[in-house]
This record gives sequence, structure tokens and C-alpha cells, in this order.
Amino acid sequence: MTVMLFSFHLPKARKIPDAQTSLQRSPSAVFQTVNGVLNLFSNLLRVGIFVKYDCVNRGNVMKKRIRMVDIADAAKVSRTTVSLVMNNIPGTRIAEATRQHVIRVARELGYAPGPLIEDIDPEQKRIFGVLMNELAAAYPTDLIDSLQTFADDHGFQVVIQVTGLNPDHETAALRNFSRLGAEGVIYATAFTTIVTPSPALDSHRHVFLNCRRKDGAGTSVLPAERHNGALATQHLIDRGCRRIATITGDPWQLACKERLAGYRRALNQAGLAHYPALECSTDWGHRQAHIATTEMLEQGAGPDGIVCQNDIIARGAIAAIRDFGLRVPDDIAVIGYDNREFTKDLHISTIILPHVAMAERAMTILTDDHPLKDGTQTIPGNLVTRDSTAKGEAVATEQEDGK
Repeated sequence: MTVMLFSFHLPKARKIPDAQTSLQRSPSAVFQTVNGVLNLFSNLLRVGIFVKYDCVNRGNVMKKRIRMVDIADAAKVSRTTVSLVMNNIPGTRIAEATRQHVIRVARELGYAPGPLIEDIDPEQKRIFGVLMNELAAAYPTDLIDSLQTFADDHGFQVVIQVTGLNPDHETAALRNFSRLGAEGVIYATAFTTIVTPSPALDSHRHVFLNCRRKDGAGTSVLPAERHNGALATQHLIDRGCRRIATITGDPWQLACKERLAGYRRALNQAGLAHYPALECSTDWGHRQAHIATTEMLEQGAGPDGIVCQNDIIARGAIAAIRDFGLRVPDDIAVIGYDNREFTKDLHISTIILPHVAMAERAMTILTDDHPLKDGTQTIPGNLVTRDSTAKGEAVATEQEDGK
């Protein structure tokens, strides 16, 4: 066993580093003021850019690699909070006490900053670049951790730059990848979406992760959202539900469209009626989910099951059902999506997004020697059953299907 080191520095309880201050004032300033690639990465590593460094064995003492999820579990905070704190993401609202708590826990666990990019032996490095649009959400944390784990297992180094989908920043990052000798690039997004990348990406071997181009060009790895929407709906059908509603997020989003199509397909295949009045869209939030659910219940012939397109919607729907004097799941079964951290405590059935498998597939394709082909590969999620869909029976322990 070996220990993995990451090249970003633990933030300190003092003035924000100059590089981060510059980024807050003008995101492009970081790219414009550097004189060379080494100085560039020395600064960028302090504002959320990472380097995945090779396995090392210090004095034959084997240590467990500390990951963001380990710090989150020990600190009893979300992985998103850990990511924001550890990477000094500007513009975030995190209490200073929480920030210091995360830093203290990270040190107690034995987290140690790794070497900067200029310290890596040029003869030993095999580098791959990752363009990520953002870090301020739960999903990129899962993707990044999975990409880093793959690099760990295969002895690669991964340089990750956050671009905000800004073409100028993407172009500058790709130029830096070229200077570092990166063999390929993962173009990743936090949420499943259609992208228009910088034209400079075409000069690099690349794979799209959790996104695809509008014209279908390039190799993409996506979650099987249509399959997952059908999986959630079929679970409610199997539990005896016959008037199944769905509450979606923003209807223009790719994931929303695909999950809705899967919901409708499952109903059709089961020979169940489709009621337009039982389809509602929201902003993915708790409050609007509560309102949408209440309005459905006030119509009289309400649903006996609800497929929610994320776990926050499911939480809002469950609150509305109980406020209406009904029971979950005996009167109305509810299933969410994403397997957010609170779903286990609230006993909400859900669908797990396959971020680990997606990251592994994308890196496998990128690092293979075979020519890349246009097309999209989809990976199904897994169903986790809990009390919210038990329908008259108790779920003593959560069950995960589909592995």
C-alpha cells in the first residue's frame, strides 16, 4: 500500500493568499500575469488547482491515503464543504468556525500537502489534464475523487483546472497542459449538460465526462438518465403504486428531460395511465417541491407514488405529504435521486449516480492507445431502497440493487 499526496495547500486562518485575491478581482488575471508554467501552477495550486502525485513510500511506513470523503466523515460536514475549504474557493459562505474545524480535522487525520508541479521528476511523470467547470457542489467532489483514485491505481498524475466553462480560461488551461506534456484531457462538468468547449480542445486527445457536445462529436461518458428514471418509476410500480406522479427540476436541463422520458416509458410498459396533471417542474429546491406536492394533493385524486428527480425535491414532497395529514409510504411512496447524505437519515429511497464508474470509464478510454470514436457511452445508476417506498412493510436495513 502507498500514500498519495495532493498538491494543494491547507488554508490558514490569515489573509487570503495573493493569488486567490487576484482571482477574486479578475479570474483572467491569474493566466495573464504568469511568466512561465512553473510560476503559473505554483499560484493556481493555491486557488483550487490540484496535482495528483505518484505513489510514494516514506521510510517503508505505509499510510492510508486521506481523501475528502474521509475528512468530511470525521468532521461531520458535507463533502462539498470540505472541497470548498480545502481549495479556498472564493465567494463561498462558510462560517470561519466551520472552516477552521475542517482544517483541524484534516491535520489530525494526517493529511500532508504534496509537492508542487515543478518538484515532480520530469522523467517519472505521466500527466493527464482535467477541465472542470466548478467545484461548489457535491457532484464534482465525487467525480474528482474518482478520477484521483483511478490515477492512484495506475500511477498517473492528474492536473485539474476549474474554468467555469469560460472558453478563454479553457484555452489558457489547455495551453498549460501542453507545456506540461499532458497526454490527454478529461472535459468534465458538475451536472449532466450539453457543452460548447473551446476550439483549442480539438488539438488534444480528450473525453467528455458527464457532458456531451451538441453536435455529438467526440467521445462522451454519461449517466444512463433515461434508464435511471425508468428504474425509479418501476420500483414504485413493483411496490403497488398505480397513480405515479413525478416532480422534475428545470425542464430545459438534459438530465431532467432524460429522467422524465424514462418515467413515461416505465408507465407505458406497465400499461399505466399517464396523467399530465401529475407532472410538475420545479427549481430543484425543497420549497417548490413542497408547493407542487401540496397542489397535487389538493386536486383530490392525488398520486400514490411520486418519482422525484433529486433528493431535495423528495424531502420537500415528503414534508408536504405529512403536512397534509398523509403517511409516507403507506399513503404515498416517494423516491428521490442522487443519494445525498441526508437521505440515509431520513430513510429516503433513491438512485445513486454512477460517478465512480463514469470516471473510471472515461479515464480508461482516454489512457488507452486505441483511436477515439464519436459516440456516447452511458452507465446505469443503482437503486437504494429505504423506508420511504416500503409500502406497508419496514425496511430494517437499506438495500442497494443493480450492482
